[in-house]
Order: sequence, then structure tokens, then C-alpha cells
Amino acid sequence: MVPNYFVYSANCRMPAVNPFTSDVLQIFHKTTYKMCDANRDLITVNYDNKERRYSLHKNKENISCCYKPILRWGKRTEADNLYKLLPCSSFHQDFVVPQQIDAIITECRRLKDRVLLQQDAFGFVQFKTKAAKNASSVDKDPFDRRPSVLLWGIDSMSRMNFQRTMPKMYKYLRDENWYELQGYNKIGDNTFPNLMAVLTGFNNTRSNAVCRPHEVGGMDACPMLWKNYKGKGYTTAYAEDWSTYATFNHLLRGFREPPTDYYSRPFILAIEKELKKEYESGIPYCVGRRHYAEYVYDAALQFTKVYKNQSTFGMFWTNSFSHNNFALPTSMDARLLEYMRSLNRSGTFEESIIVFFSDHGMRFGDLRNLENGFLEERMPILYIWLPKWFRVTYPEFADSLRENKNRLTSNYDIYATLRHILELETPQADLPRPEGCPKCHSVFFEVDQSRGCKDVGIDDHWCTCQNFENITVSDPTARIITEQLVNATNNYLAGKNLTGICQTLRLSNIQSVQRETKLGSIRSDEYLIRYEAEPGNIRFEASTRWNKATKRISISVPEISRLTSYNHVSDCVNDAVEKKFCICLNYSQ
Repeated sequence: MVPNYFVYSANCRMPAVNPFTSDVLQIFHKTTYKMCDANRDLITVNYDNKERRYSLHKNKENISCCYKPILRWGKRTEADNLYKLLPCSSFHQDFVVPQQIDAIITECRRLKDRVLLQQDAFGFVQFKTKAAKNASSVDKDPFDRRPSVLLWGIDSMSRMNFQRTMPKMYKYLRDENWYELQGYNKIGDNTFPNLMAVLTGFNNTRSNAVCRPHEVGGMDACPMLWKNYKGKGYTTAYAEDWSTYATFNHLLRGFREPPTDYYSRPFILAIEKELKKEYESGIPYCVGRRHYAEYVYDAALQFTKVYKNQSTFGMFWTNSFSHNNFALPTSMDARLLEYMRSLNRSGTFEESIIVFFSDHGMRFGDLRNLENGFLEERMPILYIWLPKWFRVTYPEFADSLRENKNRLTSNYDIYATLRHILELETPQADLPRPEGCPKCHSVFFEVDQSRGCKDVGIDDHWCTCQNFENITVSDPTARIITEQLVNATNNYLAGKNLTGICQTLRLSNIQSVQRETKLGSIRSDEYLIRYEAEPGNIRFEASTRWNKATKRISISVPEISRLTSYNHVSDCVNDAVEKKFCICLNYSQ
């Protein structure tokens, strides 16, 4: 690794940003983990490994407790948005939970006067014989042995912010010899395109065309990776917190049928609606008696435990402690480390390839507005754990991962890797390639050192390989370019017939102008401009090419970034791209 660079090659010079620059330290305030409810648990859930059943143990005398099962209840357009709570059924000591029940809300009352003492909620990953059939992975010849796969994701977590806010986890992953890909660069704006590239190999245009996420049933027909794993006999799981903004539900239709064998959404919908909540930076942080993310992490622990010695594929994604406040992850650092150690103790590390990753860094807010905000947003974390038996059986794959640490990689490479895991004996030339990036491939093979962003499916606006020089904001060309950016945005809104709903934008301030210097210090016509527009002084950032001859820019408006949070000023439109540029007519400052 070249000092001060994550990647340093002929076609890519990706700066290694110092997480602790003085401007960051001025706005970085650590937060501490606090219990959501310090009272003693009145109910403990026990799991019998032999019988594969859960039971409810009451921890206090003279109380009566009941449970309300949570069912998935939506149909058609509301298929993924509704749940039903059944009436509360009393239960006796060490009551065995029926296997068809995936989630419950409990109430415990004092016997003498029926006063409610405690409300709680529990999810259950139930062992399904049908799901586990064909999924046994142990006691085979090593070359037939199949690793389980665990995707553990934290929204909006850059490499720099991980080191800054979660130093215990950062140290743990390094000490335990996880493989880090420091040249990992996001391919799209928000969570949906970045996760879809990992889960389907599609770019954003194709994700929308093939998977039709705005239509009911569209995502059900989508070739999601968990279907490939299911087809090979794996048991599958998907859990995510923050129901309103979940990856496949925010402004989208979600799934008509549960997409995986275990699916947490009905449980998440119910607890967010039924239990008391404490908000932090606009997101439910405490839900009932636990931190929101802990419901997802508990499900991950259960899933790997219940299906131990079976082949499993699970994705567990959290938004609640990382999406809106860049410093809040400090409160979950030690807690997340506990979960990792629990996973290790349970034997999961012996059987599973684990991908610990994010979709992007902070996209708005104070951190994003700093000098290195452009880079923060584009460099998500990506660490991979390989079990010992896998490293011994496939030493060349481990060697390649090590080699690839400081090479440019993208989401498409991770998709190719996850496909590779399903056919480890297939030669590289015969493995499936991601449609969104035909040159991308599994990171178990060495990636070309000379890769540039175009080679890995990363558009210029998201690429961190370029070097820029600062230009004065009073530069006449910069002014013309920025005026054209605002005009192009207004034309985009007009083309979508939104002029009757959205206000016309007016340039109010040019914050910074940078021009790309090509490797070898040749000046280019590529500009990176940060500017503000009225009404509302909404801050944008755009990469654009300037044509000296025609005095015109070339820009794809949907790729302009909005750096200011929405705060309801764009509630009149529901499309994610239109939302970035629309300031509603009924909004007044």
C-alpha cells in the first residue's frame, strides 16, 4: 500500500482519508450505549437445541403473562405493509412456543390488581424441516463442503467513519485477520442500487426494468441471489430494521410473498407500531425494551444457531443507529462486538463466510458537508471472514483476497463472489458474471491492478480514483456551468410534468469548484461543483463535463447528489430521484 492512498495504480489513485482531521473532530461527539429499559426481564426465552423449540420462562412469582402472535396480513398493494395481532393468550411456566409462530408481543400483569408490569416482544427463527432438507453441510469431503454465507450490513458506514466511531470493532476485525477490501467503491447513490448490484448484479436501470420495485409482485419475480442459494438447498433469511425506510419498501412495493425462509418484516412492522419508542436523530432508536438494531442482530444469532450444521444464506441489515447521525454508531460499538463474539462462540465462524459491509457513507448532514465528504460518501466498509477449513481447502482464494486489499473493487465483484461460492470448483472463465459489469469477477481471483472505474461499473460521479484541483468560485466558466446545472435540473422536473407541484430552482451560492487533473497532471474538462439553490438553500453536488467549443455541459441529472436532508420539503413526490430535486410548492421557509 502506498502511503495516503487506498489504491495507487496507473488508472486509479484513491486517497486514504484521515478519519481524524480537525474539521471532523470539531463536530464529532461520542455517544454512549444506554439501556432502553433497565428493569429486570420478566420473561426469558430459552431454546432447546435437541428439540429445536423455544420456551417462555417467567422470572417472577405472582404474575400472569400472555402473548399476542404477530401474523403477516397484507394483500395486493399492502402485501408487505400489514400485520395482524391475535388476541392475548395466557401461558404457563416454560410454555413451549408453537412452531408456526414467528413473533409475539407479550404482556405481564400483577396477579392481585392486573396492573401491566411489562410489555415485551420476541421474534423466533423456527426450524423448518422442509427448509433444512438438502441443506446439511458438515461431515463431507472438504471439496464437497459448502460454506454458509452471512451478510451483515450497516447502512451509511464509510471506512473512515467505521474507524472513527467503532474503534473496538475496527480493532477486532483487524486482530482476527478479516480480509478488508480498501479499494471498495460504491456504484450508485443510495441503498437500493448499491444493494441490488450485490444481490442481482444489475445496474440501477436494469434493477428497475427487470425487478419493477414500484409494482406489486415485481420484486418477487426478481432474480435475487437468495433464490440461487435456495435452489442449491440453502435455508435463507432476510431481516432489516426501520420499516418505513427499509431497502425494498421505501417508496417501493416490497414483496408480495415472503422472499426468504425467515423474513422479519411483519415482526418489525408490529413492534414499531405497538411498542413505545425513543427517537434519536429522527429514527426509532429504542423500540420497546431493546435497541432497534438488536432485534435484527438477535435474529441473526438465532438463524445461525437454529440452522447450525445446515447450509444457510442470511442477510441482516440495520439502519437505525447509523443512517441519520454519523456519530451515533459510537453507542453500538461495544454491543456489536459482543454480537460478533457470540457468533464466534456459537461456531458460526467455523462454517460461514461472513461479509461485513455497507452500501455507502453519509450522504447528507454535517460530515458530508466537510472537505472530504465526497470521499466519505463513496467508500463503504467491506470486510470478509473465511473459515479456517475454507482457507486450508482453497488457499489460492485466500491469497487472492489478500492481494486484492488495495485494488479497485465494486459491488459487482461482491455479487460475482457470492455466485462463485455456489460453484467453487468451476473455472473462472465459466463462472457467471454480473450483467452490470461484465469485466467484474469474484474477489477469490486476483483483480487487475490497472483497473479504472469504468472497468468495474462505476460511473464518473461515484468514482474516487480522480484527483482534483481547486478553482476559485468566482471563475466565470464555473458560474456558467453551475447555472446550466440548475437549468438542467429544472428541465428534468418539467420533463416529469412536476412544474405544478415543485418550485423552480434558482442558484443562490457556489460553495466549491474543483477540476479533475488527469494522471500526469493534464487538466481535464471534468468538474466537481458543490452549490446551493433556492428555495431552501438546498445543497447539491454534481460531476459534469464542460465542452469548451459549444460552451455546454453534459450531465445526467439523476446522478446529481443532494447533500441536504429532506425534512419533509419534498413530501409531495414519491419517486426517489424526483425527491432529490423537488422543493414542494406548498413548502415555505
